[in-house]
Amino acid sequence: MQPSLTEELTSVPNPYPIRSEIEYPDVWRLCEQARDLAWNPVAIDFSDLRDADLPAEVREAGAEWWSLRAWMEHGAISYGAERLREAIYGHQPFEIKQHIVNFIAEELRHHEASFLIAKGLAGYQDEPRADYFKAVIPRFHDERDEKAMSFFAGLAVNTLFEQLSGELLQARYENARFVSVRTACQLILRDEARHIQFGRIIMRRFFDDLSSDDRRLLGEKFAKKLRGSLLNGVYAVVNLPDAERQRAGHNRALAAEYGLGATHPDDEIAIIKRGVDKIREDIAPYNVEIPTIPEIDHVSAMH
Repeated sequence: MQPSLTEELTSVPNPYPIRSEIEYPDVWRLCEQARDLAWNPVAIDFSDLRDADLPAEVREAGAEWWSLRAWMEHGAISYGAERLREAIYGHQPFEIKQHIVNFIAEELRHHEASFLIAKGLAGYQDEPRADYFKAVIPRFHDERDEKAMSFFAGLAVNTLFEQLSGELLQARYENARFVSVRTACQLILRDEARHIQFGRIIMRRFFDDLSSDDRRLLGEKFAKKLRGSLLNGVYAVVNLPDAERQRAGHNRALAAEYGLGATHPDDEIAIIKRGVDKIREDIAPYNVEIPTIPEIDHVSAMH
């Protein structure tokens, strides 16, 4: 007998049965599209950013903005890895696991593309360029909320945010005046459209089976994450401390003014409000309710 066979095996959850027959053709179609539409961030020519006649302050502002985007995308990779582990040991069908693998790879290339834009504007830097984002990043790795819900409810929270991210990224694509930035935004949006479609499939196939606790938690966790993390500089600067809100907002406005694929801070809440209203409309038939979010609902009511 080989010595290795006498060693104690690492204790892991039972991975069997492995379900390889396609059970959800609509999910498998997304997996096929991911293969057909794969792209490489390194193939984008960022020389238009490197050669552009831009003030140093604008370069730093744009690099800060795209650094934040890069680290936001990077935070999604660990989230995907956790969902993949759950899918494997929860005996999910092959196409569910394949979609999550694709999601991880796609978020990694979104990170890479965003990082390359920041590098093209102001050079290499391996840390976020704004201190406040260092406080937000750890929250992306806090799995307590996801673990409190069933597998598909936890996936659904993320796909709702993919829909909201897509609304914001569309505005940033429209702002971009550099070919390289427009190309990166366009390709990221194409991937996000698939992620959003996956969310709609989840709603259609699994939301009727969600428990009342899962329905309540889904809405609560969405509101909690939006308020606690994403309005702290990721989606908007509204919940940052006053001094940092002013500084970050100024830089974001500069990046938008020069067409670097940013959103002006004055426009972000309205975009987020429209996105959340659409999400509320989409999930209402399943008796899932997103609680009031004062930063967007109360501000909207005042205008």
